[in-house]
Amino acid sequence: MLEQRVADLSTERNGFLPTTIAHEALDVEMLRAFEKVKADDGSDFVIELIDLYLEGTLQRIQAIRNAAFKGEWAVLNRTAHTIKGSSSTLGLHRIAQVCQELEATSFSSSDVVDDLIQALESRFGEAREALIVERKRRLE
Repeated sequence: MLEQRVADLSTERNGFLPTTIAHEALDVEMLRAFEKVKADDGSDFVIELIDLYLEGTLQRIQAIRNAAFKGEWAVLNRTAHTIKGSSSTLGLHRIAQVCQELEATSFSSSDVVDDLIQALESRFGEAREALIVERKRRLE
């Protein structure tokens, strides 16, 4: 058990997540559903989706953080809804779940909102690593 954890830590340092974390963060079967779609220029459509998701979601998470700071709950709600939809589509169910919780929050407690935003950032970090691994695999 300890040897496996040490191997996992070594893998994490080299930019790869242990398989169990990657499977929890990303449902690869959802991504495979897009393999039949071909990009206009012949590139891998899934890689394009991954790139768009990573760039857009990072910006949206920052928008959520800014909206929470300013008390702009409608903006926060709408942005969480957008992330929830794109995350669900790509098989990032843990992110979608946190966004659903953000949508359902009454925003009466900033502590709850802050905790959910931190959870969202954490889940995005896990998903980002899993998506990068998947992207690298597809480029090989």
